Amino acid sequence: MTMLVLVSAVAMLISPCAANPVRNLTLSDSLNSIIDIVEEYNENLTKSFYVEDVTHLVESGCGNNFFCKVHDILQKHPKNGNEEDIVRNLEIFIKKSDMNCKEVLKKVQPSEKEQPLPDLLGNLTKCIQRRNFMGNVAQAA
Repeated sequence: MTMLVLVSAVAMLISPCAANPVRNLTLSDSLNSIIDIVEEYNENLTKSFYVEDVTHLVESGCGNNFFCKVHDILQKHPKNGNEEDIVRNLEIFIKKSDMNCKEVLKKVQPSEKEQPLPDLLGNLTKCIQRRNFMGNVAQAA
């Protein structure tokens, strides 16, 4: 995750420079340009690293509603390679578990809170471990 942040930071800083070669910018223009880049980068970080909070679904037992909601969130979220693997494996789990996520998600109220993506992934890990420990018990919404 840290590597993704660093790579994103470098890409964000390099891309405007490559697209707009520096031509006799004043010191002030140069500094103002940095402010613009930082603001855009922070906005992208917020969008990339904060997702809907699913803690209430974890606390209610990590049922099918949790797995469908996490899949829905990650599917809509900009993904790196690791997240693509998670989404793909969640899709396999959902299909093999005969979950109808469209129907399940109709009953799940969206959260008004957000959480950092690593917290969502931590909740996913916790629920997978709970499900593995309890066995493949059918857990309804």
